[in-house]
Amino acid sequence: MTSEMAGLIERHGGVAYPAPVLQEVYLRDSPVVQQLVLDTCAGSIDAITLLTGVGTQALVSTAASMGREEEFIQALDQLTVIARSPKPARVLRRHKIHIDVMPPEPYTTADLVKSLEDWDLSDKVVALQHYGGPNRPLVAHLQEKGAQVREVTLYTWGLPEDEGPVLTMIDDITQRNIDAIAFTSQPQVGNLLTIAAKADKETVLRASLGADSTGENNNGIPGVVVASVGPVCSRRLREAGIAVDVEPDHPHMGNMVLALADYWQ
Repeated sequence: MTSEMAGLIERHGGVAYPAPVLQEVYLRDSPVVQQLVLDTCAGSIDAITLLTGVGTQALVSTAASMGREEEFIQALDQLTVIARSPKPARVLRRHKIHIDVMPPEPYTTADLVKSLEDWDLSDKVVALQHYGGPNRPLVAHLQEKGAQVREVTLYTWGLPEDEGPVLTMIDDITQRNIDAIAFTSQPQVGNLLTIAAKADKETVLRASLGADSTGENNNGIPGVVVASVGPVCSRRLREAGIAVDVEPDHPHMGNMVLALADYWQ
């Protein structure tokens, strides 16, 4: 994604400054994940809710590593398949798996919950693929509808192996050598603050984020503009006490870059 986003930024006259704050840690050897594959193949699952493209592909890859990919895909196609957004939908279509439910934009948990209003899930075993952390509101809703929820996490968001680029970026942010910082997923928020805290730089970083922030020793110079890809990411930023300056109407990376370009026009 780094090169794709850099290309978008450069096409709109900006200079990309990549500094990954997370890495995906796959859990395909997890007994819980493997048992879900076995139970799906055995017909013990009634429905599956897939929240991310990465997780959906990781689930198929786990089945492949067990020598059961074709059987697993065929079994999935017999279930009620729920995709939260176009990302898991793309993976499902790639494997020719049908989709029963997908909410409208902006593909939030609330949108997904609303899309499930007319579905009877009483006494149904519903597998729920999380995205690096539990989605408690969605779990609660499924349980309220009478579902037996089987939660599974296919990957977690770990810190990058090399934190040097992030620390350099933090220094450049606090020195106002960067004009904007773009968050493309909510786990990036916590990881950035964690890395900053370990280096004793969290306070000065926070003081520099947000267009209305002048920070300390910056002579009234505006802070770094904070761009968020969509409402889920924006909510996490606000929960962390970070103001959001730019959020596109539609939660896509390209739209975020366009909204950021428009911000200065």
